Amino acid sequence: MMPARNPERRTAARSLPPLAARGIAALAALWLGACAHTGGIAPRATLVDAATVANGLPASASQASWPRDDWWRAWRDPQLDTLVTDAVTGSPALRVAQARIDRHAELARIAGASRYPSVSASGDFGRTRFARFDSPSPPGGNTVWNNSVGADLGYPLDLWGKHRAEREGALDSTLAAEADARVARLTLETAVARTYVTFAKTFDQRDVALATLKRQQDVVAIIERRYRAGLASRFEITQANTPVATTRAQIEELDRQVAVLRNELAVLTGRGPGVGAALTRPALRLDVPVALPANLPAELVGHRPDISAARWRVEAMAKGIHAAHADFYPNIDLIASAGLASAAFGGFFTFINNDAMTHGFGAAISLPIFDGGVRQGRYGVAVADYDLAVETYNEAVLAAFRDVANQVVSLQSLAQQQVDITAANASAQHAFDYATQGYRAGLTDYLNVLSTQTELLQAQQALANVRAARLDAWAQLMMALGGGVEPTGDVAARPPQGAPDVR
Repeated sequence: MMPARNPERRTAARSLPPLAARGIAALAALWLGACAHTGGIAPRATLVDAATVANGLPASASQASWPRDDWWRAWRDPQLDTLVTDAVTGSPALRVAQARIDRHAELARIAGASRYPSVSASGDFGRTRFARFDSPSPPGGNTVWNNSVGADLGYPLDLWGKHRAEREGALDSTLAAEADARVARLTLETAVARTYVTFAKTFDQRDVALATLKRQQDVVAIIERRYRAGLASRFEITQANTPVATTRAQIEELDRQVAVLRNELAVLTGRGPGVGAALTRPALRLDVPVALPANLPAELVGHRPDISAARWRVEAMAKGIHAAHADFYPNIDLIASAGLASAAFGGFFTFINNDAMTHGFGAAISLPIFDGGVRQGRYGVAVADYDLAVETYNEAVLAAFRDVANQVVSLQSLAQQQVDITAANASAQHAFDYATQGYRAGLTDYLNVLSTQTELLQAQQALANVRAARLDAWAQLMMALGGGVEPTGDVAARPPQGAPDVR
């Protein structure tokens, strides 16, 4: 037989007028709306479109592809390969970058832990002996155990996604730190390669100086023979010896530069300067051919680790806005506890029985009503951080295309300069040979020899400089292109997204 319904309960349920129910619902909606009010604070920065920035970037007629991550191996110098490998292994800068990655990873672990239940346990154990004279009845003259054990459980519901956003933002920051480590590695590799190019150039300049010294000494010998034959004056001998001393000083200066560069290369590898003394003359030829990528499109943003890092920080700051916005809504946590507690006569485990059981459960609700603008201030900080990250990303994109454009222009110009200077060098060599032969035959004076000798020296030095400048520009282009780094599934390779819509 069905139990009779409680008429009082039914009457109470009907006693609430529909108008009152609607009023309560309206007040609840109004309260939630007031909680979510952000004061009109919203992101203002927008991500630049890389494809638009790429328009007008000078294209190359070459058919080369994107650089590999070990682009310097194209120079085929084993000593350089060893230096770069040692630098990557021993550099303190890269270890610092790895430590930053580890730190961000642990921060992400901390942020992720807030999404899961927390369980804690505690226990208190004590034994008390009461004097018989304290009381004629128990507990006088007895021993009492005061024992208790308990466990507490807490679980954040995260209805508004705050903890999830904090965890995702921390993971994005970790990815940004990893990209920063790639920046540090690429910068180090490029620094080693560029210093090595200067190292090779200094040896070439020393060769030029030694060859010049040999020519100058040959000219002095010719003048001395002419002087002994009565065909030249003491003044001409003195005049010819002047550049000899100057060239010797240049050779000494170049030797000093070689020693300094050895020290610099050793330090770049994370070792002491003394290790550089073992470095030999580079096998790298300054006239090694270099090529440009066939296309320089907007995909550049997917190759440069600094842009990748900036893009991950934009993502992290967007998650920060979401987390700050969640503070405007109520926070609900589920809580529960259970335990055993008693003061009992007898043994240690006497308290373990059903009569000593305690337990409870419920929900803890935090209602943000008024805080003097603290939540709006935190939200405003999160929005400002997002705007800052976006503009930093935009600046990095513009700088990337500027760097590539500058190095492409430099390489094209230096290629033509090398052609012109090579021709000038050949012409200067012929002029010096003709002047020397004419002076030996008595058909011209020493001033022509001195003039053509100076022009030849300048042309040979310029040729060594322009060859080294081409390799240096190519190394800088490799860095501008990201060193061949092609991240897989990298956020930087995706089209820019708008600001998070949390208003």
